Amino acid sequence: MASGPSTSSTAVAAQRHGLEARGALGAGRLAGLEDGMDDAMGPAAARIPLGSNPVVLLADADERIRQGLTAQLAKYQVSVVHCADGAVTLLEAGLRKPDVLLVSAELPVVDGTTVLRLVRRRLSIPVVLGVGPEDTAQVGPALAAGASACVARPYRPREVAQLLSLADRGNRGWDQPLVCGPLTLDPSTYEVRMHGVSTARLPLREFQLLHLLMLHAEKVITRDRIRAELWGDGARRSNTITVHIRRLRERLGDDPHHPEIIQTVRGVGYRLVPPGS
Repeated sequence: MASGPSTSSTAVAAQRHGLEARGALGAGRLAGLEDGMDDAMGPAAARIPLGSNPVVLLADADERIRQGLTAQLAKYQVSVVHCADGAVTLLEAGLRKPDVLLVSAELPVVDGTTVLRLVRRRLSIPVVLGVGPEDTAQVGPALAAGASACVARPYRPREVAQLLSLADRGNRGWDQPLVCGPLTLDPSTYEVRMHGVSTARLPLREFQLLHLLMLHAEKVITRDRIRAELWGDGARRSNTITVHIRRLRERLGDDPHHPEIIQTVRGVGYRLVPPGS
């Protein structure tokens, strides 16, 4: 689809509309994913279960990224509306009533974090912030401002499609605090605490990995499931998951040689046991 009007005209229009997006949309929850663009879409894709003609509002100043993601999501029968700046995005969010808003952190006119904060005041749609390597400092403020998730940019089309599927399932508990003994994780504030003391802020992928393990505490999570839910086809190196588990253990103060919190089930996967159990 064609991009919106020019930056100058949209800035005026945005002022006229008070930078407000109006509409009533269903709520949803997304889980974030990272790494680079993946053009391999695999077998013929089924329709994403978001009702008829699901629409993603994609706000990104990079035309190559917009066009690439649009072409790939078309295989999932998902329509994408383009916006090249934040002012247009605010207007289109109210006019188009998209199922999901995917907005880059770095946008001209109105930046991504401001866009999601303003959208959150009026709408209850899932809002995902695309974060580049230079934007990682914005993850915490974005989540605090109401982002459903932060994902690494450029985007992986298959994983974006998976996020759309998750959005339609309603409240999956992603934003609910998790408690495993003295270990707590709060997605709404992007915080992890042990015995009430905040740990060092976890990188996004490690935060997602810990969330997955805590959500299924005391159950074995296979390596295949971890790879599918957090990386898709992106964890090509055999030691990718192992490295993230090791770093997570270090941050939680788990003994790397005799781990008690994140235990290895040899040949299968990992199990999180609440500390002190």
